Amino acid sequence: MNRIVLHTFHMVALMAFFAGGLKATTTQIFAATDPSNQPVHAEASSGAGPENLSGLALLYAEAMAAGRVEEWAALDLGCLARQQEQGGLPNKPLSASTAQTCWDDTMAAHRKLVADEAEPAIFGALGRGTGFGLIHESHQHADFWKDYPPALSVSPTVVRPNYAISGPLMQVEKVLDPRSVGLVIGQGQAILGVQEVRVDISVTYPDLLTAPLALLPGEPWWASPVIRRYGPVYKLIARFTVVSGLRALGFPVDQAVVNEALTGSPLVAGPSVPGILPASPLWWNRDTNPQQFEAIFQEARQETLLQEKVKKFKRLLLLDPEEPRVNAVFGTDLYVEFLREGLAIGKITSNDGAIKPKLAELYWNIQAQTWRQEFTEVSVGHSFAADMFYRAMPALEIALKGGQSNSEMRRRLGALYRWNNDTASALTLHEGLLKDVSAGDHLGRARLLSEITWDRVQWLSWNRRYDHPWMLQAREEAEQALSLAMSPIDKLIAGEALVILDALAVPPDQSRLAKHVEVIRTQHDQLSGVVGMWSHLIGNDLVKALIPEGLHVTLPTSARSPEVMHNEVHLRIQDLNFLTTWGFDQGPVGGLPSGFSAGSTREGSIGGWRIEADLKAPSLPHVITQASPCAGDACFQVLLGARRTHELPDIVVYLHQVSSSDQGEAGIVLAAKDPRNFYAVTMNPTTKQLSIYRIQNGEPTLLGTGEIKIKPGPWHVLRVQTVNSAHVDHPRLEIYVDGYETRVMASEPIQGGGRIGLVTKGDMVAQFDRLRVIEMVTSRPMSKPAAY
Repeated sequence: MNRIVLHTFHMVALMAFFAGGLKATTTQIFAATDPSNQPVHAEASSGAGPENLSGLALLYAEAMAAGRVEEWAALDLGCLARQQEQGGLPNKPLSASTAQTCWDDTMAAHRKLVADEAEPAIFGALGRGTGFGLIHESHQHADFWKDYPPALSVSPTVVRPNYAISGPLMQVEKVLDPRSVGLVIGQGQAILGVQEVRVDISVTYPDLLTAPLALLPGEPWWASPVIRRYGPVYKLIARFTVVSGLRALGFPVDQAVVNEALTGSPLVAGPSVPGILPASPLWWNRDTNPQQFEAIFQEARQETLLQEKVKKFKRLLLLDPEEPRVNAVFGTDLYVEFLREGLAIGKITSNDGAIKPKLAELYWNIQAQTWRQEFTEVSVGHSFAADMFYRAMPALEIALKGGQSNSEMRRRLGALYRWNNDTASALTLHEGLLKDVSAGDHLGRARLLSEITWDRVQWLSWNRRYDHPWMLQAREEAEQALSLAMSPIDKLIAGEALVILDALAVPPDQSRLAKHVEVIRTQHDQLSGVVGMWSHLIGNDLVKALIPEGLHVTLPTSARSPEVMHNEVHLRIQDLNFLTTWGFDQGPVGGLPSGFSAGSTREGSIGGWRIEADLKAPSLPHVITQASPCAGDACFQVLLGARRTHELPDIVVYLHQVSSSDQGEAGIVLAAKDPRNFYAVTMNPTTKQLSIYRIQNGEPTLLGTGEIKIKPGPWHVLRVQTVNSAHVDHPRLEIYVDGYETRVMASEPIQGGGRIGLVTKGDMVAQFDRLRVIEMVTSRPMSKPAAY
């Protein structure tokens, strides 16, 4: 039936309804008129009773779903009331302009009802797309419950028919007995008596791709760390209200359907009732239509438009999130798009399409350790790359678990783990793959050795463990990869890892760094038509302060959430002396190191700090000694370093207990304002106890204490890191003694930056050597205040 004939038929049917003379059922009329003889909806009997009104309700719902504006408006009580307000004559048909305006306003009301809303403290509250929120009876008492009007279930704002399949299918399920009710025409007007019939119409959404979404039954609607799951609705029952007796009130027709969404529309007096029956919704599942599921999967595989591809894959995964085939294809496509986006963000181009993926992976290797904007949850929704990244990883995990992975997919998943700071998982995959590569496969071994090197570099860099055995191991693996690699791009990837390892070395070897910079320059120059990569190789946060050429590099600005501070902090060189080491070997014996000042929490005391010669010192020939015991648990003798503020320092010192009771302690000062206001991490090698203090106006508060493991010998290494790797404004301490990580934690965040230094407590006499501090800009909080 063409559109003109169909429209004419419906108008004839409406006129018959208004005249009370429609004797055939709507199905019979469609069957007689439509050559296909296919009924469009279930039978709706005619007559003067409720059955007649049920057919009217069905026509109303169908007209709205199909967007037949004038036909719908002629049945809508709100639209009829508007014409009456405008002085329309009782028998005058509804004007086209009134019908269109009424339709537009109703659609606007519907869009507002189904719009995604930001819900405080709800993880995953946004992004469900077009659809409902809460419609199931398990959520009926939730704070965010809405009594949706019945017409919303067939509204074009929610249901966008895929004409290749079908729009929503409607059928009258039940007609409630008529009753007398009051009708409120307008605010302040008298309540008028009319007859009401409520008609339950089932709405089935046969197309998985266009079915509206709603929160699945039993899903948490409250603040929860679990992402809430939405699913496509398959079927529900909407309860429409039809009122009659309108002619007596001056309307041009006697029956019409109540429009609960339209502002100013007449409403039935009394409490509101759900337009979608809460016990009725059913959701799509894998078995609803297996053939359609498979057809959409094959379409998604061939889809060239990324937006459509993602839409189809996401719909399939709503039905079966653990489907291995879908996740394998989806995760692979997302990974490829993530790489493409990396090249776009980094402004990197190449004439050789074959090396573009490797250039992109190298770019993300560097980004993961430095400006991590794309790898933080606050970027989701603001950064296309972050969206791809956080979708690709779980998709490939499911594919691997379901037996749908290959070696390349496992390599890629390992790279995603690395970029997500999950080094252990990355190494498990990459080392497993290396075992399967034959000794004669030099190219395969070179690539996996580079992957393993970058896995270790990521951990070393991010955790600032520059004294860890992995420093040597990663260097050996990178050198082996460099020797096995054949192509310039593979040699460049291994060479850049060596450059970063050189930058992380303590003490730095400038000549070795310069040698490796020339290695990567040679390999880079052999890449034909590559533009934009060199700046990232020498201008990233880790190396630019050590490479003169890097000082003049300004990297592109990446997308960011509005809550995240601007990344120009990563484009500025903070200070060439970002690593400082004191061996105390240059100062005069008996004096203080240059730039240091002594003090105490006890008024009038400065302790007994002095440089001494010690032939057994870790760094010959001098140490710094604090030789004046200080009675009392609240007495701290302090030696503060140069007046430089360290926000997130990594501090290492060697210490030797010369003499002490069980109450004496020695250690590190951080975040110091002056000798009476600072934080301290101290230890007693004899009792093997470690403590964390906050000293405020000379008064100590114990923030944490615990037992530690130490190695035998007179000298011990204490390391204190202020860590903010989650990018929140709650820095915490990670503490190591002789390479062993302790479990001692402070009961509160370490607030604010300040000077660093050394400290003894009580009657401790101690020696210190090889004090070192470094601050990495990559650990600074991205959000002020924290974005999550």
